[in-house]
Amino acid sequence: MLNCQGCHGAAANSADSDVPPLANSVAKFLSVPGGRDYLVKVPGVAMAPISDAQVASLTNWMLTTFDAEHIPTSFKAYTAREVGRLRKSPYISEASAVRAKLMKAIEDRETANNKKNSN
Repeated sequence: MLNCQGCHGAAANSADSDVPPLANSVAKFLSVPGGRDYLVKVPGVAMAPISDAQVASLTNWMLTTFDAEHIPTSFKAYTAREVGRLRKSPYISEASAVRAKLMKAIEDRETANNKKNSN
């Protein structure tokens, strides 16, 4: 609550345009290369004052609670070991640029899927 809700809001629908909403969108990152790592390497997650196991648990909970619809069928839950490895190289100044690149990849993927489904 202290580390996430202050920016993302209790319902994960940020009202601040600089803070991305999590509801109905966060699991989409799992569908593009680099997205899985991004969810743990963003500064607020990577530097949260909780253990790797707690971050893994929280991230898995966040995905299933706020965006279960977009979790890929191939999803494997985050583990403490994976989180520990990812937290060693957090995105500091590049988080926004990485997010923009991933959002573009998500948008491109959705556009391609929509075209495929309409044919």
